[in-house]
Amino acid sequence: MSIISKTSAGTSSSSSVVIEPSELVLVTGANGFIAQHCIALLLKRGYRVVGTARTADKAKLVEQTHHHHPCLSVVVVADITSRESYLSVIRDSEPVAVVHMASPFSYDVKPSDFEATVMKPAVDGTLALLGAAAKSGASCVRRVVLTSSLACVLDPALGRGAGKTYTAEDWSPLTYEDGVVAADAPSAYRASKTTAERAAWDFVAREKPAFDLVSLCPGMVFGPWLEGAGPRTLEEVNTSNRIVWDVLSAGGDARVPATRAPVWVDVRDAAAAHVGALSGAEVGGKRYVVVSGVYCNQEIADLCRGDHAAGTEKSSCRGGISMTDEERRRVPVGQPGKREAHLHFAVDDGSRAEMELGIGGWRGLGECLEDLVPQLLAVERGLRDS
Repeated sequence: MSIISKTSAGTSSSSSVVIEPSELVLVTGANGFIAQHCIALLLKRGYRVVGTARTADKAKLVEQTHHHHPCLSVVVVADITSRESYLSVIRDSEPVAVVHMASPFSYDVKPSDFEATVMKPAVDGTLALLGAAAKSGASCVRRVVLTSSLACVLDPALGRGAGKTYTAEDWSPLTYEDGVVAADAPSAYRASKTTAERAAWDFVAREKPAFDLVSLCPGMVFGPWLEGAGPRTLEEVNTSNRIVWDVLSAGGDARVPATRAPVWVDVRDAAAAHVGALSGAEVGGKRYVVVSGVYCNQEIADLCRGDHAAGTEKSSCRGGISMTDEERRRVPVGQPGKREAHLHFAVDDGSRAEMELGIGGWRGLGECLEDLVPQLLAVERGLRDS
């Protein structure tokens, strides 16, 4: 396993801002996969939270998921590119910090829609939020935590980049125009995240707002949904967890699907990193790459099949992944024990992330799948039984 966590050259110097429990935090895109876990952890640690969602139905779902917690409120911001909408929320609630997570992430987008549905919401939405936070005054927002992506670090021109070790000082060279004319949705997404994060750092350098900025770049995010927040159909499974489902459902005689991205993080660790970025005294002005480790789809298959003789240690699961024999036989055999870490890029040691963001150790892939796989299979069973 390999992990990165380093400060980024060209960002502002670190500050000693600390957002204490009981203070109010604004979480944009509150109905998102990582955001729901982040809100749960914030509430558990004693923070007050105001979330934003694009529709009243999504806002209601967030409130229901957290059992209408008295320290949580959710408001509708239909247009995530509207500075005035964010300004209204900030003035009404006066949060001391913002976790900005609202950004589109879907591979089901037509090329003709890349600018309108991928690029503009990511870039303009980030600038709208930062502009509103800056305008609200020094007495309110003191820190903004931006959910970025490992896509902002990787150079797609290097491909799998065997022999390359990435750190948080690396930047993808993709531009806004690259996203508009991208060949496919994943490429457009990578460009949107890169240009949005660059725009955020440029904003801070240019405007010198009262708040500081922390940027987190997670790898592919796997893990369970909170109770009540999971998908109702397999089509609703989020893009990252869909990778796991594609392995589970491929068929015993089928090929193991090609690994789409070789580094990952458990959603609960990603949430912990966000909360840690609020409470960390010396993290302001820094950029972190947050990943649990490397993986490949063959490893997912081995773990789900319980093929420990293939080089998947039994200790990587707490008690085994709960599946019926029929479901286990549907997982492709592939080449048990084969791993791909030597074929692609590496990432640095994560001791700084653990120390500065207070992660407290990264979950292993086996533990993650033990909690996720039964949820995926339950969705399928519910469809069969309905």
